[in-house]
Amino acid sequence: MKDEDALRSGFAVIDVETTGFSASRDRIVEVAVVVIDPAGVELEAFCTVLDPGCDPGPTHVHGITAAMVVGAPTFGHIHPYLADLLSGRVIVGHNVGRFDLGFLRAECHRHGGDDLVADDVPLVDTMTVARDRLDLYGRARLVECCDYFGLSWDDHHSALGDARVTAALFIAMRDRLGDDMLGITELLARAQGVRWPGAASVRPTIRGRQGSDPTEVPVVSPRLSTGRNPR
Repeated sequence: MKDEDALRSGFAVIDVETTGFSASRDRIVEVAVVVIDPAGVELEAFCTVLDPGCDPGPTHVHGITAAMVVGAPTFGHIHPYLADLLSGRVIVGHNVGRFDLGFLRAECHRHGGDDLVADDVPLVDTMTVARDRLDLYGRARLVECCDYFGLSWDDHHSALGDARVTAALFIAMRDRLGDDMLGITELLARAQGVRWPGAASVRPTIRGRQGSDPTEVPVVSPRLSTGRNPR
């Protein structure tokens, strides 16, 4: 178990694109997870379009059309592997506490009830860090935070693009603020005891926006490929 825990130590940076803003009513149409180790090196990326079982919602925002979701996997299909990627890792995202994690928990509940909903998940919300630690209150949208650190990306409102730039933003915040201020050591320790119910390590068949696997040829930010000095 100790060897498995050591391999899992790190962070799962998540982003979801959705049919709307309400986790209780709306659905996920695309989900991405970028796994980085404690030093900030990307280990794995997972992304897929999902069939939400309804209209995909604001195509003008996320770019996902009704045709793209035809034949795409459902959340239930990818849930075991997604749960495996999240287990044992600190969840990171931009507005993740109020948005992304809420949608993931709602989808888990739809798929399997309370038994599939993970409790007490340790997380770092880069929006909260920007507001509370960098005095960016009122200027804490993802694009504004990335501008603050000189980060840029082309595929705005794609789950994988947003997850990767959020990972780079998180690394920049760690470098600026230090792990003690962010409580990283404690978060990593807490994450070791968290297992998302229903997890399985078999990678499912997925669907990219163009029908292929969007992670086959990853375009990794230099901030993610260079890593950090271990703490």
